[in-house]
Amino acid sequence: MDKRRLWYNFTHSGKVEDYLRYRGIAVTQRATDSIQEEGSGYGERPKTTSDDRRPDSAQL
Repeated sequence: MDKRRLWYNFTHSGKVEDYLRYRGIAVTQRATDSIQEEGSGYGERPKTTSDDRRPDSAQL
């Protein structure tokens, strides 16, 4: 793929993997296997009292 197409892919997806491809860095599936979707871990546990004291408690 040419550099313009790789840049286009990155600007539309916003994915780090697409940026690394644009920069010429090989991205393997193993490196991305443990990536979790943003925010997917927060809904798995109930909010506790100590969470209210955190500076980012509004996000939980």
